[in-house]
Parts: sequence; C-alpha cells; structure tokens
Amino acid sequence: MGIGYRRDETRARPKKYRAFLNNIVLANNVIFADTFLLKLVGLLRHRKLQNGEGLLLNHCKQVHTFGMKFNIDVIFLSNLGEVIYIENNMRPGRMSKYIRKAFAVLELKAGTAMENNISQNDQMKLEIQW
Repeated sequence: MGIGYRRDETRARPKKYRAFLNNIVLANNVIFADTFLLKLVGLLRHRKLQNGEGLLLNHCKQVHTFGMKFNIDVIFLSNLGEVIYIENNMRPGRMSKYIRKAFAVLELKAGTAMENNISQNDQMKLEIQW
C-alpha cells in the first residue's frame, strides 16, 4: 500500500508516523501535515530537528526553507512511497525543484539521507504510530 489515504479515513487517522527504508527506521516521530495550516507552518516552529524527527507533507511537489534556521534533507515520494528525488542538506532560504511526479515530501534531519544511503527508486514505508 502506498502513502495515500481515502478521504473518509481522515478523521480517525493519527497524526504521527514512522518512516522505514529497507526495514530500517529512519524516523519514528514523523508528523503528518495534511492540512493547509500544518503545511504552511511546517518546521518553522522548530529550532532544529532531532534524530528520528520528521515532517511528511501530503500532496506536495515543492518545498521552501524560508524562515527556517537549520538545514534539512528533503525526500520526494510517489504515491506508492518510491523515492523520486532527494535534496540533501537543503539550506535555509531556498526553494526546492518542482517535482511534477511527487505525491508527498518527507523532511528529515540533514544528513539522514546520506547516512542511510537513501537513493532514487528506493521504497519508503510509513507506519501509523498509535
């Protein structure tokens, strides 16, 4: 199953997930940003990301880091969780490429993608954290 969801499931869906790649936990505290407000605020309220923290932006094809104070890794995913594009160590005040085929974006602590050898076509898995 991919990373999408049916509209009628939105009320019961928890807001935190775990992100896996090849059965390795990349982040166990991923906030699911599926509303306009959550997407707008994003990581702006954070001073930095800790190990295991992240943000998943649903229905997203481009991100920015305006107003942020730290670098992040940005991983663009298909609707099936396949890694389409990776922006490693994206600095504050930048705009990512527009990735037409992206369905979602996973933002992680800078260095996470390289430390875990994440590459294009890898399969990402998200698990609901109850």
